Amino acid sequence: MDSIRCGPVKIAEDTKFIVLDDDDDDDMDPTVLECDYEIKDTDSFLTVKWFRNDKTIYQWIRGSHPAPIPEYKNDVDSSYESSIDPNKQYSALALINPSISSTGDYKCVVQTSKETITIHKSVQVIDVRNYTLNMYRYQIQNETQLECVVTNVFPKPTLSIVSDDDDDIVKVVANDPIEDENGYFNATIFAVVQDNDDDVDYHKCLVTFEGYSQNLTTVITSGSSNFGNIKLVSL
Repeated sequence: MDSIRCGPVKIAEDTKFIVLDDDDDDDMDPTVLECDYEIKDTDSFLTVKWFRNDKTIYQWIRGSHPAPIPEYKNDVDSSYESSIDPNKQYSALALINPSISSTGDYKCVVQTSKETITIHKSVQVIDVRNYTLNMYRYQIQNETQLECVVTNVFPKPTLSIVSDDDDDIVKVVANDPIEDENGYFNATIFAVVQDNDDDVDYHKCLVTFEGYSQNLTTVITSGSSNFGNIKLVSL
């Protein structure tokens, strides 16, 4: 009896990001995860399975039409053809209707009678469709305090406050983001700044997500209400 040879495990170096924002519509293209493999045994059976966080979500057997697992039928476009090669025709995973639950570690397992090939992919959804981002300025006696608040974002954000004058921020306190019952995050950061002159100071609040190059930003200026949201608190 021939033994099945386990081939090398391939791990994708880059995370595929799916960004959900106000510009999304019902015609959003599928997010396609390719299963890049070459098989030596083309005569025996060929099965391709996709897993998300170790749960099977899709399966294709060469010679038949693929089908997602019933639980995930609204998450996968099973009609998507990735190749005219009959050994790869339906091997890709086409994700549709993405949500924060689409985030995870994906695994493609290709099996013939003689070999098994495993390929790993990573998907990260960033959902900012209903976020709010506000920055406030409080004047308390001779001290100026800044507060930046972001709500309803996914995944867990990192907040920072930066200035055009690097020396005027004397203290920063960032609270740990809080996850709500729906899996979204709210976060707050505070800063104490020196304001010893009459020059206009610009302070920016940045909301970043690990591994993603873009961010959410709001700006506030001293002596102006044109940027951000300003609250003045007097004792």
